[in-house]
Amino acid sequence: MIRSSPDLKKRLVLVTGASRGIGAATARKFAQQGHPVILTAYGKPALDSVAAEIKANGGTAHVIPADLSGSKKAKEFIQNVLRRHPDLGAAVLNAGVAVEGAFTDRDPESFLDEFQVNYFAPIAIAHELALHWMRNKNQGSIIAVSSVTSTVPFPGHANYGASKAALNQMLRNMRFEIASANNIHVGIVMPGYTETAMTANLESVLPGSAPEFIAETVWDSFNQEILESIAGLDNKLVAGMFRFFPALSDKLLQLSASVLVPRKKK
Repeated sequence: MIRSSPDLKKRLVLVTGASRGIGAATARKFAQQGHPVILTAYGKPALDSVAAEIKANGGTAHVIPADLSGSKKAKEFIQNVLRRHPDLGAAVLNAGVAVEGAFTDRDPESFLDEFQVNYFAPIAIAHELALHWMRNKNQGSIIAVSSVTSTVPFPGHANYGASKAALNQMLRNMRFEIASANNIHVGIVMPGYTETAMTANLESVLPGSAPEFIAETVWDSFNQEILESIAGLDNKLVAGMFRFFPALSDKLLQLSASVLVPRKKK
């Protein structure tokens, strides 16, 4: 799903969860393309390291550490960013958390922890950015790093997938309600299993994607104003199977889950 893109100026781009993995790779990619970046995550030392690397390669990077666990903290954070950088023109909402555990082994009250980071925080940021751009009649771009688990069952991470599915649906409605009429691009990128610190304790016979590959998909979403994309042909095929052949896909997953689905290392 692609819509035509106007000439893109070198916009200031916010990247959340930028201290490692997909976020760090995405920040490097945008900086390589000439965009100044704002890096945010919980830990400042790791952010400083990524920023130093970007600057050493001729890029521009600002570090603003933040705890984005919930809508209140996220709203305060983005309002502070906009006060300091009112020219902010794009945001990659990548920060996320995954808690491993079977559905029946977890207390449903714990489900909120993932939703605070994966849903409420990015939605709060998107909300404030949209209002800011609409008030100032500015062009803007929001790209959320979601997950293919929002469309495909992922045993052991059901709530993670649910939080990403909620994020997708809210952004789709945001796109319909305000984005197209206000020159705001809202993109959703859905990676599959990716080799990051979040998945370091998991193993599978299938290789994970490199963070740099996902960063390329995020860049394409921004550069071409792609509305939704699933990273990787294998993930596209799996998502298509579960969409059009759910009963068959469930059976295949049950037969192969012990081998193919990433699981805790022994």
